[in-house]
Parts: sequence; structure tokens; C-alpha cells
Amino acid sequence: MKLTWLGHASFILETAAGTRIVTDPYSQDILRHTAPKADIVTISHEHHDHNDLSTLPQYGEVLRGAKEWESSDIFIHGHACWHDNEIGKKRGPNTVFIFEADGLKIAHLGDLGEPLTPELREALTGLDALLLPVGGVYTIDGEQASAVVRELKPRYAVPMHYSLPGHSMQVLDDGSLFLRSLDRDISVSHAASLSFTEPEGVIVLENQ
Repeated sequence: MKLTWLGHASFILETAAGTRIVTDPYSQDILRHTAPKADIVTISHEHHDHNDLSTLPQYGEVLRGAKEWESSDIFIHGHACWHDNEIGKKRGPNTVFIFEADGLKIAHLGDLGEPLTPELREALTGLDALLLPVGGVYTIDGEQASAVVRELKPRYAVPMHYSLPGHSMQVLDDGSLFLRSLDRDISVSHAASLSFTEPEGVIVLENQ
């Protein structure tokens, strides 16, 4: 499995068999980024910065909501939660997607805006990688995200949904609050992509 960040909440997950999953595609107007072909697309919620299929040159199956999907080399299951801490009254529903492939378990939290429920916490046990929002405003913030990392203890935690140079959503935190809030014994490193051979800890990926 190889994991590449396209900026915002969008990633490419490529299995050893070559299946390409793209999460939460978004417009080039928000941030210039690579627009890849995808065999599978997951959409965590119906906001314009997470569901812009038009930015992809080619795509296959599109997954939305709390459902399961399986092929020869990957199992995907969605878990319902909320985009805010008021049962969706502010921003509606959100889906956490869990991907199981190549002996790995990876979770994409989408725009999680509430504390983990007991059911979601149980689903998120034993993670190899946790992709989580850290920019606040519309999602959990950096301190809350660091608490999620502390609670779930994934092998790798990859921050997403924070402001970058050229990003149209400069209201988001730049990720520094998350890094400052981590426990001191957690390693932080930077990489172009994640191949699951890197030292475990927080991996800050370069957006592609």
C-alpha cells in the first residue's frame, strides 16, 4: 500500500494490486493539486470541497455513506457520524471510511466534528494509519485531533484539512496547533508519501 496526499482531505491509496482509491476530491480553485484517475472514490460528505468528482479525469465506483464494499484486494466500510458537535445541526452528516488492504487497516475521518462515539472508537481499533482533520473551524481542532491520536494509538497519524500556502481556506489552522499538542514521545517526520516502512508516529505528508 502506498498513500499520497493531494492536499485538503484528498488522498490516493494504491494497493499492491494496483487499485487506486481517491478520497474526497476537491476543486483546483481551493488548492492546485494533482488530479489522478481513480478506480474507487469515497466521499465523506456533500460539501463542495469534498465531493467534486469533476476534478478527476476518470473514475469508477463512487462510495457514499455507511455501507460496505469489497473487491478482490480491498474491503471498505463506512461509519456514520457528524460534521459538528450538535448532531449535524450546523453542518450535517459525515462518514468515516475504513480501508482494509494488503494486511493494513487505514481510516479516513473526513470532516469529523464531534468526539468519538463508543461505536466509532471500537471500529477504529488496531489502525495502521489514521488520516484526520486538524485545522479546526469546520472540524475538530488540533488539540482535539491530538487527543484522538492519543486515544486510538495508530501506527501512523497523518494530519489533513489544514491551511497551506495558496489554500483558499486560510481561516483553517496551519497544523501547528496539532503538532504542539502531541505527546512529547510521539515522533514527527515529513515525507512525500507513506509506504508503511517509515518510523512510526506522525507523518506530515507533502501535498502533491
